[in-house]
Amino acid sequence: MASELDRLERILGGKFERRDARAIPGTQSVDGVEIVYFSDDGKNNFRKQFRSLTSYVDPRAATRGGMNERGCRITPPNGPLFHAIGYHGDVDGWRKDVQTGAKARGLLLARIEDGDFIVSDGRRFALSECQVEFC
Repeated sequence: MASELDRLERILGGKFERRDARAIPGTQSVDGVEIVYFSDDGKNNFRKQFRSLTSYVDPRAATRGGMNERGCRITPPNGPLFHAIGYHGDVDGWRKDVQTGAKARGLLLARIEDGDFIVSDGRRFALSECQVEFC
């Protein structure tokens, strides 16, 4: 007998992500989406940091699509804390805007590649050495 959750998934035509089976953003490739992590500035809450990451980039390179938070934080050994974001649509444009915004604010960027967490300052850590938190 199917559970209520299974029935609801069938009705809606998709799967719900279960907390105990969450994938770390950036570990699985998704066509048309790029995942990047930006370092926490230590001063402002996440929402303010997220909004300010690209809000003052002028001129904007991204012409379509969008950027959203991915509900995951990673802290490599010795820090700092990084927040996951993803962008889609004009991936190249969003990449440029995020890089420009991060540079203007003195923030580091990071990505996951082959099981490693790679920081823009050249540090590289096995993802298993990092603290991962879903929020």
